[in-house]
Amino acid sequence: MSSADLKKKIGQLFAVGFHGLTPSPEIKTLIREYGLGGIVLFKRNISDEAQLQSLTLALQEEARSAGHEHPLFIGIDQENGLVTRIAPPVAPQLPGPMALGATNSPELAYKVGVATGEILSSAGINMDYAPVCDINSEPLNPVIGVRSFGDDPEFVGRFASATARGLRKHKVVPTVKHFPGHGDTAVDSHYGLPVIPKTRDQLEQCELVPFRRAAAEGIEAVMTAHISLPEIGDGKLPATLSPDVMKILREDMGYNGMVVTDCLEMDGIRATYGTEQGSVLALAAGCDSIMICHTYAVQVASIVRVCEAVESGEVPLSRLEEAYLRVTQLKSSFLNWDTSLRLREDRSGPNRNLFIHSKLADQAYARSATLVRDQSQILPVSSTSNVVFLFPGDKTPAGGAVDGEGLGRKGSYNASVYLDILKKYNPTAVEIRYGEAALSAEQLNAIEAADVVIFTSINARESQYQRTLGLEMPRRARALVSIAACNPYDFLDDASIGTYIATYEPTLEAFAAAAEVIFGASTAKGTLPVGNQTKRLSIEKSALTDPKDMSQLAAVWNAALPTYSLPAENLQKLVAQPNGHHFIARIGDDVAGFCLTYTSNGRFFMSGNIAALAVDPARQGQGVGTTLLGEVTTWYKVNLKLPRLELSSVFPRFWPGIPEDLPSGVQEFFEKRGFSLLDRSPRNVDLYRDIKDFKSTDQYTARAEGLGYTFAPLQPEHYEECLIGQRKNFSDNQAWMAQYEELDPNKYPSSIMVVFDSQGKQVGWTLMLDPSSPSLQKGWALPPLCGPQTGLIGCVGVDMDHRKKGVGLALLSHAMENMRQRGIEGVFVDWVVVEGFYEQLGFEVWREYRQASLLDM
Repeated sequence: MSSADLKKKIGQLFAVGFHGLTPSPEIKTLIREYGLGGIVLFKRNISDEAQLQSLTLALQEEARSAGHEHPLFIGIDQENGLVTRIAPPVAPQLPGPMALGATNSPELAYKVGVATGEILSSAGINMDYAPVCDINSEPLNPVIGVRSFGDDPEFVGRFASATARGLRKHKVVPTVKHFPGHGDTAVDSHYGLPVIPKTRDQLEQCELVPFRRAAAEGIEAVMTAHISLPEIGDGKLPATLSPDVMKILREDMGYNGMVVTDCLEMDGIRATYGTEQGSVLALAAGCDSIMICHTYAVQVASIVRVCEAVESGEVPLSRLEEAYLRVTQLKSSFLNWDTSLRLREDRSGPNRNLFIHSKLADQAYARSATLVRDQSQILPVSSTSNVVFLFPGDKTPAGGAVDGEGLGRKGSYNASVYLDILKKYNPTAVEIRYGEAALSAEQLNAIEAADVVIFTSINARESQYQRTLGLEMPRRARALVSIAACNPYDFLDDASIGTYIATYEPTLEAFAAAAEVIFGASTAKGTLPVGNQTKRLSIEKSALTDPKDMSQLAAVWNAALPTYSLPAENLQKLVAQPNGHHFIARIGDDVAGFCLTYTSNGRFFMSGNIAALAVDPARQGQGVGTTLLGEVTTWYKVNLKLPRLELSSVFPRFWPGIPEDLPSGVQEFFEKRGFSLLDRSPRNVDLYRDIKDFKSTDQYTARAEGLGYTFAPLQPEHYEECLIGQRKNFSDNQAWMAQYEELDPNKYPSSIMVVFDSQGKQVGWTLMLDPSSPSLQKGWALPPLCGPQTGLIGCVGVDMDHRKKGVGLALLSHAMENMRQRGIEGVFVDWVVVEGFYEQLGFEVWREYRQASLLDM
């Protein structure tokens, strides 16, 4: 390989930033002469919608004319909330991670991910350095904070997964960060090297949980963290440069996607190993894409230094080829020149769905505003009250904004726009800006004279003057409302602050949602995604062996499905199956919903079946069902590698599809979540017939008996021949076979009716189960709903050589006669697709269903 070719191959591994609103001479040089693979955009590169579109198009045109095989990765930190690069008026403000966590709705996280993906892709941006998988387990964390979804590992993993799925919908590469977890530190890696002295076991319990889930789901890209982990490997190198840390991701988690470094100009690397040598160490450790965001000379020097390292053997050529392959494979999957070079007038632009995205943002912010406590019971505040508004105006901590480019640059807030929001509800509200200097006597008098003081803090844990004044306010104010406009920990544990609201980000949109709560225009719907004070939604896979869980599940079942009411003991028999995989949604200790699922084995493949999904009516509309469905599909995809799920259940049998008698919103729920509903033809029904007065007649039996067929319940001596007949005719249906294999007539007499031909050979069979049959009770959910004396006919089969001779109708007729003689009053037949066959014997439709499946999970 020539030096020029090597340089350009290595250039594909770099993603860099530049300065300017058009492609700078420096970035053009990197694209043309160094084969640069990726661009990192910042707010400094964006002025308006048309300019941004022109910029990304010009960058791709530069790469195309330079002979690049693949388009450039054009990436950006669009985490939303505190870290928003494309902001109003270019695109609507969308809520950030912790605000989404407060909604307790992964469905909203997914929708925000979709909206973000659409905004980015329409601007020509194809990679997002989000979602954040860090867990905010350290309240004083200055770099993560509200950029995290919360402090619970499973919770964070669930929301990150939903956000990534949303981005992916618009072919924007999601990048989870910062591996192996940046949440438990009080040092900002932009300005130093944080140390997390956790053991591997401790990391497994917390930091690694969301990343393990993301890796299992096939996340496209992972960004590393500049943190020190002294208990991992030799502990000498920052995680970005550490082969020991990379081994956790590559070998233990089995991840084979692209790994991108965080910016190597951050002091966590620059001040320790230097950016140029850091680039070499990162590549050698296992990173595939090297990010250097600011300085052209450093970018060039780093590419040159990596070239030298490969040529000298310091970095093996095989490691370079491996990284290059991962970069180009991901580009091939997500990027193409037709899309990257489409003309500006063909690009819809970030504002195409401005109204739709704005409505989504309003919905999410309304769901996120959290009334942590109102012990003073002063809400809602009257529109005629004398209101004084206190807002920090001096040295406001950034609170996690990357490179000062988020919303939180120190001192950048303009309180007047927040005051304007309050004045919509209370026109006489006045503002006092406070800072490190003490308030004047006049200001203190105004505070003490006010009916209500609204005190706002922004990351007060990092700002002593805010803490001091905030804790003084309960002694000064007649009535106090305290708003934590960014980090919810500001006064979370201070009981003297009796009315406390959290908004999770200092965006106008989040503040407006809090104002609505303060003045009674809406109620607070958010729940704290940090701390132990709130009951958050959690999903767990459960064997449902706990009687308390079973009792709560039955209560949810009967509340959500009143037309299918079943007692807990019936449900327990149905769920306790070796092929069952059940999921429980809890809010605190209460079961809010559940999803019962089973696997079934055919001749060639295993199938996954969702038998029942139900949510407590009091919890509906809160994303519980969507979250359950997301966890189920993820589990089946990751653990069983199944490409599809069916809305049906083979054994045990609940419904063969979505019951048509349920509200239409049920079908819409599944359709909106990717399920394909089959046409209603052929129909799919359950049947029922009252047999109290049934008598077998020649109308149904004469033809078969005239051909020499006879009928009798299966006897023990004929059992082995019965099983041979099932294997011959129905071996592709293992669940069917299992029913016959279980019903040994020595243990369960009169459970199978058999047809014998003129030579006495078995040629037809049907189950005929009475209501007390253990097989019926654990295999079929619905017959008891038709009456306490309802039995079941099922698995009706005739040998392939004896069909079309009237044998089936005669078989059913003899079975029903036998069942009537045993005191059974009604017969249930499930999952019927044949038109008119059973109806000849007087069966009528009990329920109709619509089958549905989820493909490409």
